[in-house]
Amino acid sequence: MLNDNPMAQNNINIILIILFLFVIPTCKIKSTLPQTPDEAYENTISLSCSPASGGMGTEVTVWISITENQNEISAFGFEMTFDAAVFQLQKTGKGILCGSWATVDANESKSGKLIVGGYMGSGNSIASGNSGSLAQIKFKVIYAGSDDGFTRQFTIKNYMDNISGMKPDPASTTFTFRKQ
Repeated sequence: MLNDNPMAQNNINIILIILFLFVIPTCKIKSTLPQTPDEAYENTISLSCSPASGGMGTEVTVWISITENQNEISAFGFEMTFDAAVFQLQKTGKGILCGSWATVDANESKSGKLIVGGYMGSGNSIASGNSGSLAQIKFKVIYAGSDDGFTRQFTIKNYMDNISGMKPDPASTTFTFRKQ
């Protein structure tokens, strides 16, 4: 039908030109992906373990770290799970960002589950935009089996207080048992 009416075809062409020149370039497309590589790591909480493998008697330190927190932090809390047949809690310490804080500690609420928390007391809060460690949690490998190469995870979840809105990246870290 449009081919039969050159005036209608001409009007459609004008409308398309107007759309391409004026309307479409001003449309904003919202992306769920980070706009820059750094945005992917903003306001995140993560954990890592060192060493990542070992045998019976190995001391393993699990570091809890943040990257570019959006809010000031004066208190935090979270849960950590681990395999109590493989690891035994030794002690908890402050991370670099919490050096002046009153306390950072962990309590085993049940076998394989820790409640970890810290508060600044009369120390200094962590200003927004900081990156570094909040806590270090030390474990000892108590597993005496002969299996070689099996893995176990430490996982954090249920972020509380001033870290409640942080995204995990990652929420788990893996330890590999090595027979000695």
